Amino acid sequence: MTLIVEDGTGRADAESLASVEQADGHHAARGNARWALLQVIEKEQALRRATDYMGQMYSAKWKGVRAHAGQALDWPRADVRLPGAGCVPSDAIPRQITQATAELALRAAAGELAADLARTVAEKTIGPIKTVYAAGAPAYVQYRSVDLLLQPLLGGGGLGIKLERA
Repeated sequence: MTLIVEDGTGRADAESLASVEQADGHHAARGNARWALLQVIEKEQALRRATDYMGQMYSAKWKGVRAHAGQALDWPRADVRLPGAGCVPSDAIPRQITQATAELALRAAAGELAADLARTVAEKTIGPIKTVYAAGAPAYVQYRSVDLLLQPLLGGGGLGIKLERA
């Protein structure tokens, strides 16, 4: 099944925010050889899972609003203002979005992005090896490089309330 990539028109059938070609270029430029070893079908599947994950993790946090009522994915968006860079066109998918999708796809190809959570181990001893997790440590993997890449496109809360000074 051929990957259907969002092209900025708000496709109702889009499955990914990045194409295989965009992900190939992203990973080649960064020397991520693992990506090059994947078959095209594996890359497409990983890009779908990466896009799904981004929708699950960031949907309520994106700046702006969906550009089209019937679009399948969170992007394109309208009313997205970036500090010092003006507005993102409502028919565009920002570079940060395609890069984050490619980064997450590399991780998705290696395993589950949003694995089921188990009880957090507070302390574990096996022979002379002891593992203790810090208090307040997250119970899930955080993809910090992706979070930092997407930060300019994220709002504060996710309530969808726009505040303006009188």
